[in-house]
Amino acid sequence: MKSESTQFKDISRKRVYLEIMDQIKEKIQRKELRPGDRLPPERQWSEQLGVSRATVREAIRSMEMIGLVTCRQGEGNFINDDFTSAMTQPMTISFWLGDGKLKDIHQFRQCIEIEAASLAATNATEEEISHLISLNRQMAAERDEAISANLDKSFHDTIGIMSDNCLIRDTMSSVASLIDVIIRETRTAILEKDNDAEVVVFQHRRIAEAISYHNAELAGKRMLEHMLYVQDFMDELERKRKKM
Repeated sequence: MKSESTQFKDISRKRVYLEIMDQIKEKIQRKELRPGDRLPPERQWSEQLGVSRATVREAIRSMEMIGLVTCRQGEGNFINDDFTSAMTQPMTISFWLGDGKLKDIHQFRQCIEIEAASLAATNATEEEISHLISLNRQMAAERDEAISANLDKSFHDTIGIMSDNCLIRDTMSSVASLIDVIIRETRTAILEKDNDAEVVVFQHRRIAEAISYHNAELAGKRMLEHMLYVQDFMDELERKRKKM
C-alpha cells in the first residue's frame, strides 16, 4: 500500500480489533480502499497501528466472518470483491438463530420487492425489460418444476437489479437463500391446486408488463397482488403445520 490514505490511526482502547474494523469501513466509505485492494501484511499493520499481530489477526478474522475481507492463500488479505457477502452471513444467521418464521421472510421480501418493482418501472432499460419478459416466457413454457423455480427466483432478482438501487439489489442478494425457501415452499403448495401455477405465471407477466409501460404505481400494485397471493399459500402451509 503506498498512498497516505493507507496510513491508519493509532489505537489504544480496549477491544482494539473493533477499532481496526471501523477504520477499514471508514476508508471504504471514503473510497480510499476499494474492492480487491490488498491490506498491509500483519507485521507492517501491527507496527503501524501500535498493536500486537494477534490483535490484527483477530480483526482480520472478524472481517472475514462478515465477508468484508477475504484471505487468499500465499497472497495476503484483500477487501472483498463482492460486498453482498458482507451482508449474507449476519442476516441469515440472525434469522435462523432468532427462530425466524416463513412469514418473517415474506413480510421482509414484500417490503423490498414492491418498491423494487416501482423503481424498476422508472429506471429499467429496454434490454433489461426484454430479459424480464423472456424469463416470464421461459417460466410459462417450462415443465420441470426445479427449473421453473429457478426462473421464478431469477425474475425477482432481475427486478432488484433493474431498480437501480444498490441497497435493494444487494439486500435481495444477501437474503437469497432465505427467499429460496419461500419460493420452494409456496410453489410446492401452489402446484397442489389446479390452475394455480398458471396464475403465478400470469401474475409475473402482469408485473413485467407494468414495468415495460414504465408505470411505477402499476408495477408496485401488480407486485403487491402477487405478494398477497403468495401470502395466502403461506398461511395455508402454516395452518397445516400447526395441525401436525
